[in-house]
Amino acid sequence: MFDISNNTEFLTAIGINDAPEDVKAKLIAGIENLAQERLITKVSDRLTEEQAEEFGNITDEQQAADWLNANMPDFPNLVTEVFEEIKNDILEHKMNVVGN
Repeated sequence: MFDISNNTEFLTAIGINDAPEDVKAKLIAGIENLAQERLITKVSDRLTEEQAEEFGNITDEQQAADWLNANMPDFPNLVTEVFEEIKNDILEHKMNVVGN
């Protein structure tokens, strides 16, 4: 659902844009999975039971994205919010690990 591999601003901000491609690909995949998990939590907190059931029956990624955009006008803001949270989490943990 998300592809941040070309988002050089985000990748540079978290310090992996210049990482070797194999390392960067693994990190990106992990970040995208984390973003999806966090978004599912945020979305499910906002859906009615009926909406949750309807959304739960969607199996196609594009249909899910279309449904979210149609039924949650603030979905793009949620995506931005989640990636900002992830960026801040990564930077905070990086500071704790390297101390810079």
